[in-house]
Amino acid sequence: MAARIPLILLLLLLAATALSALSALDTDVIIIDSLSALDTDVIIKDGNEGGLTELENVGSNKLVQSLGMFAVETYNRNLQEKNKAPPTMLLSFSHVTAAQSQVVEGAMYYLKIVAEDSHHARKVFDAKVRVQLWLNSTELISFTPSAH
Repeated sequence: MAARIPLILLLLLLAATALSALSALDTDVIIIDSLSALDTDVIIKDGNEGGLTELENVGSNKLVQSLGMFAVETYNRNLQEKNKAPPTMLLSFSHVTAAQSQVVEGAMYYLKIVAEDSHHARKVFDAKVRVQLWLNSTELISFTPSAH
């Protein structure tokens, strides 16, 4: 039994070394959403640092949908704090229809969001959300009515 412990430790050391070597390679970067207890990863393709990457399966992507909800909730909160807006001016999140990501000191997400106003009219908005996992930070950069 005592001989197995050094063997286990050696295997653990080898596994840690392999993981460290893999993370140093110039391969895909995986950004894991640690901000909202979701089990969803968004993969930003290698070689596209700084460029926009179209995200697929947006409708079923829990991270993208949660970022859309975050954008609408933050917009509503800012509207209430700055303008003392009545509840009739607030939006209700419906879903994200399109999303792109960009690697810039974290990840910038460009979202096309459908939300309803108080009269249940659906409107489309463009939102820009920056996520910096190492700072545990999610920030709404912009939220505007969409031209399309």
